[in-house]
Amino acid sequence: MEENLPRGRHGKAINAHASARRELAANHPSKRGRRKGPTPGQGTHDAEAGGSHTRGRTRLGQSLVVQDEFDADQFLNACFDYDDLGSPQVSPQVSPQHSPQDEPQDPPQQPPRQQRRKPVRRKPPKCSRNDDEVGFGGGPTDLSLLTEYDKHMAIPIWYADPNDKEILAVNLRCIASGKKVINIQKPSRRTDRWFWDVVEASGLEPLTRTNFSVLDYGLLWAFVERWHTETSSFHIPLGELAITLDDVQCLLHIPIEGKFLNHGKMSRDEAADMVNSFLGVDRNVVMGHFAKMNGLHLKHSDVEDIYSVNHGLADKAVAEGKSAHEIKLYRDRSIRAFLLFLVCCTIFSNKSSYYVDVVYLQYFQDLSAVREWNWGAAALVHLQHYLDDACLVTVNQMAGYMSLLQGWIISHFPGLSVWAQDPIYSEVMPRNAKFVPGAGHREPSSYRNSLDNIQTYDCVFSPYDDHRHVRPLINSCWFSGWLRCGNLKAKHLPERVLRQFKHVQGIHRKPDLSATPGMSLCEIDRVFMEELDLRMIAEEMRGQAVVSAWDHEPGYMTWFYKVSHPVMRPVQAPASPPRPPNLEVLIEAAEARNDPNMLQVCRGVRDEVERSLREGEAVEGTPVHGTLRRILNLLNPVLTCRRLKRGRGRRYNTRE
Repeated sequence: MEENLPRGRHGKAINAHASARRELAANHPSKRGRRKGPTPGQGTHDAEAGGSHTRGRTRLGQSLVVQDEFDADQFLNACFDYDDLGSPQVSPQVSPQHSPQDEPQDPPQQPPRQQRRKPVRRKPPKCSRNDDEVGFGGGPTDLSLLTEYDKHMAIPIWYADPNDKEILAVNLRCIASGKKVINIQKPSRRTDRWFWDVVEASGLEPLTRTNFSVLDYGLLWAFVERWHTETSSFHIPLGELAITLDDVQCLLHIPIEGKFLNHGKMSRDEAADMVNSFLGVDRNVVMGHFAKMNGLHLKHSDVEDIYSVNHGLADKAVAEGKSAHEIKLYRDRSIRAFLLFLVCCTIFSNKSSYYVDVVYLQYFQDLSAVREWNWGAAALVHLQHYLDDACLVTVNQMAGYMSLLQGWIISHFPGLSVWAQDPIYSEVMPRNAKFVPGAGHREPSSYRNSLDNIQTYDCVFSPYDDHRHVRPLINSCWFSGWLRCGNLKAKHLPERVLRQFKHVQGIHRKPDLSATPGMSLCEIDRVFMEELDLRMIAEEMRGQAVVSAWDHEPGYMTWFYKVSHPVMRPVQAPASPPRPPNLEVLIEAAEARNDPNMLQVCRGVRDEVERSLREGEAVEGTPVHGTLRRILNLLNPVLTCRRLKRGRGRRYNTRE
């Protein structure tokens, strides 16, 4: 029967028919020379006596027993024999002249353990730098500003190998629901004025015009990887740029003044009562939806049905001559459902992409007071919340109002991506309604290279000059401090991006001086409502007006490159070309053609580079400025050597 036992790897019997083997062992005498008892590295174990064991599953689904304190390497490296029980036993070294009964047996010799092979590990997402490296590659060398830079996704991007597609060409996901607002069936603006008059009075009607059906994911992620939470701004080779309240009011035309949204946690009973009262949905049905969604959420399709059903009931009540109270009841429910759907698909878009948060319904209880809330600040806080999360090295998803982010990018960098102007756009519309973006690239690598080599003329620091008659620069745009929406808060620091307000940029104060850490939500509300004039950027802090849009104070770019990481990838130096085998023939042919003197060409290049630096065509601290300096450093020794040799009366010959 021993030969019929199934065996696994290394000849060890598997646990199939274990009960039969135990019965055989009870009636079978032990063989001479076989050591009884537990094998080395394997403790005594009796499951029937109450010993503990853990069960696992093989790939074929067979149950196996994992012994406690079992060393797999020691077991596999030992010289084992197998008795009838199928248990591994260590064979003692027996001399042929002596019987095992004549002399006591020595303990079995354990063979030396083989060195374990190190497991193959995947490349960690965070690439470590050299111990002797000061700061990080590409910056920052001074961590006083970006105190949490060690968690940023820019680190693995900088240190990644040029062929590392896993890091440099990864497709990241941007979740947006703005297209649902485009596709939803809307009432006629000409006949259903009862609907549009209320929606326009709420200040949220422009959100029906500011959504894109196509998003450029690569473009969005190229800016996400340059976002820094400490400054609430994007860091590019030209300095910092940020999404401000002025950007929000010009791109979306929604209110940026008024009370911050101050909602908190809500119980299911409270939320169900609110939906029943404001939207007319049966309370038990609402509780069923909450249980199905595992939270205070309703599907987009459910809210759209509530909006359309109540709209139809209102029209039916008008046709049947019902009371004005009943007609108004249905109309208010339809408008509330539409506004809830509108804000949750745009400024409150989340990573689920299919449900709305019922908590926002409370702001539509009184439809005449919707405009009193600061919806612009809510949109900015919600977007910055997702930017703060998406710029970390472990995150691969992005949410928030993606159309707002892409509209901001197109406004400030119009030549970076593909887009067209909507033919029906006029300046009275939100600026976002002007753009019709193309698909672009799904990977951020091409946009990353473009941003690394950006020039001052590629960036429009103040793109709303021709829009000021529609949206003037109001005091709220100069507010410096915390913004909030519910339990979320975000920094608004216009002093870091003064060029966006047409003022010379200087070295600004630390963010903590404007947005005090640890400030409570109630204190944030009070400061914005009561101390707005005290928290605005004063005239003396704004500095001088710009002459050129990119103007900055001396030393700003040097400081910025020290405390920031504006370039995402190191410059790859090209390899030296191979020496042609017929080099001498080529030289003689060039002399016969009377080719231009190479020293004269070098002298002309030097003069042109010096002129470019002298006139400020390349901004100090940018990669182009550094490249021009390196060109001068290469040319000057050549021209100096030529001048010295001519002074000695010898002609310099390159073939000597």
